[in-house]
Amino acid sequence: MAFNENLNKSIFYAGSDTFSIRPLQTLLSLKYERITVLTSPPKRQGRGMKIKNNPLAEYAAQHNLETLMPTSPNDNNFLEKLAQRKPDALITSAYGKILSEAFLDSFCLGNINIHPSLLPRWRGPSPIESALLEGDKTTGVTLMQMTDKLDAGPIYQQESIQLSGENSKTLSKKLSLLAADMVQKFLPVFLDGNTDAKHQDESLVTYSKIIKKEHARIDWNETSQAIDKKIKAYYPWPVAHTYLDDKYLRIWDSEALVGDEDKSKPGEIMDTNKDGVVVKCNGSKIILKGVQPEGKKEMLAADFARGNKLDGRRFS
Repeated sequence: MAFNENLNKSIFYAGSDTFSIRPLQTLLSLKYERITVLTSPPKRQGRGMKIKNNPLAEYAAQHNLETLMPTSPNDNNFLEKLAQRKPDALITSAYGKILSEAFLDSFCLGNINIHPSLLPRWRGPSPIESALLEGDKTTGVTLMQMTDKLDAGPIYQQESIQLSGENSKTLSKKLSLLAADMVQKFLPVFLDGNTDAKHQDESLVTYSKIIKKEHARIDWNETSQAIDKKIKAYYPWPVAHTYLDDKYLRIWDSEALVGDEDKSKPGEIMDTNKDGVVVKCNGSKIILKGVQPEGKKEMLAADFARGNKLDGRRFS
């Protein structure tokens, strides 16, 4: 089948967060003509608890894309409407829902799921954060066939990248760009039916967890390396945090330091300099480079130190 004929295939693109935008941008730039966005309904969020769309829904609205927002895509009423449309293919990227076999069977050519890890490592909801928390040296993107089991389907393709000091925000951007490039190359092959998939090795499976705000509270009794990993993994959400007296302080950038023989207590501020704020950890120390004081914007930790008397004080 010629590639131009594929441009008229009915493609559903399911996603929700910022990560899922770049692959959709690529599909639009390639002139696929019948794209329908599938995403979650708007919900209350932020300090004012206003009803807001997710990032993918916002992007779809800005580009006048047909958008469906079922509360449950597995609902029989929605499945009936889906069957009437006879869609060809489904692409999912951070949609955030377990899809039933009946839903997946609605697409005559099948489905592609974009997963930001090298499966079977880091199945589940937080693969990017988990790779950073565990200090993985490499990660990547997997294109896989969805089944009714979480991230357990056979793999079409994988590509990897080396990790070198990223946080979740910068790593997500890199992997989203990689995913978009992979989809651009793989989708024509998929639509032509020339795909081959291999089963995952179940003995190598690891699972990521649902991240909650309390996970990001800094424990200064941990090593500087462990704290640094948390700071990078939890930015931009939920953001690592600590307290200075009774004031809440977010930390968004840092660097682990080693070789410390100081007898200070964990959490004690040891020094301030042009690079930031040096804090005692378990057997080591860390330099905080970027912080956000309560009620203020993000700033360099060195600027925070100049505006506050930190000598002899301790984070808790």
